[in-house]
Amino acid sequence: MDNANTKIFDALDRKIEKLLGRLETLAVENERMKTELAAARKAEKDAGDARGAAERLEKDQQTVRERLETLIRSLEAAEEK
Repeated sequence: MDNANTKIFDALDRKIEKLLGRLETLAVENERMKTELAAARKAEKDAGDARGAAERLEKDQQTVRERLETLIRSLEAAEEK
């Protein structure tokens, strides 16, 4: 009976060790994935900021274009007089 109990406890001990090793592996992988997620979120935010900046620049460019067209028309009208 004692030998059977020893075998059972040894088997349980090996399974626990295996599970602890797997737990450690998963904890490391979890930390890596957290880091990757944070980097992906930052990249997404940066991309959004860049899109916003590009939209503002396009709007400013359109405003400058309109002002230049108005100025050119004014100069052409002044030359005709």
